[in-house]
Amino acid sequence: MKTFKSTFLLVSFFMFLLFNFTRCSFSGNKLALEDFQGFLNDSIFRVVDSRSSVPIKSDNEQNVVKKHIPESRNDLEKMRMVVKIYDGDHNAGLTIPGFGGVKLENKESNVNVYYIETGVYNDSVYGCGYSLHYLFKRVKNGIAIDNLPNVAASVQLNNNKTRVYYSMQTYGMIGDNLVEYFKPTINKNFNVEGYGIMQSSIDGIHNVLQDSSLYKSVRFKPELLKFIKVEDLEQIQ
Repeated sequence: MKTFKSTFLLVSFFMFLLFNFTRCSFSGNKLALEDFQGFLNDSIFRVVDSRSSVPIKSDNEQNVVKKHIPESRNDLEKMRMVVKIYDGDHNAGLTIPGFGGVKLENKESNVNVYYIETGVYNDSVYGCGYSLHYLFKRVKNGIAIDNLPNVAASVQLNNNKTRVYYSMQTYGMIGDNLVEYFKPTINKNFNVEGYGIMQSSIDGIHNVLQDSSLYKSVRFKPELLKFIKVEDLEQIQ
């Protein structure tokens, strides 16, 4: 009888812990990622034309299909932001961009943000730029995912309730000094340090893209952006 009571109490205790854990955090596939995308559209990460000396092209000049594969930065249109979101409810098993072959699980979500200068050839998108990738596994209740500093702080202080990872990549940009400004990162913990590295890299790469004394030391060779489709370029900017 004592053994039964002890077992019952132990099971009850673990059920209590499980209930409170699930109540105090949300799995990644239950997050309001549309709100996060709206935040990205209006956030400080949003980019205008990075080549300030080049006149911004009008809307009817965008997405012009090239007669050849883009070979230089001059073959590309102005910088734009493209957001790609995958949730585990509909995309479980997908190899997600930026995470070195990681497959999305059914209780996770993945957000990919590309800041790219693009050119279209034969229904394929080529470009130069960079991308930020987030993998949301779990987020503590009350933490708004459009407040990235708070998300990072929660990862730092409550990593049993908030688990978020990030990656950063560049495309079509080659230069020995580029790593001084933007350090490619794969599948790292999005804690306070990670948030700081991301912010520093964003500032750094925009210095490279905008400062002629810096971007002249970088070789721009547009590359095929396999995760970006032509229709993705129609996202509202």
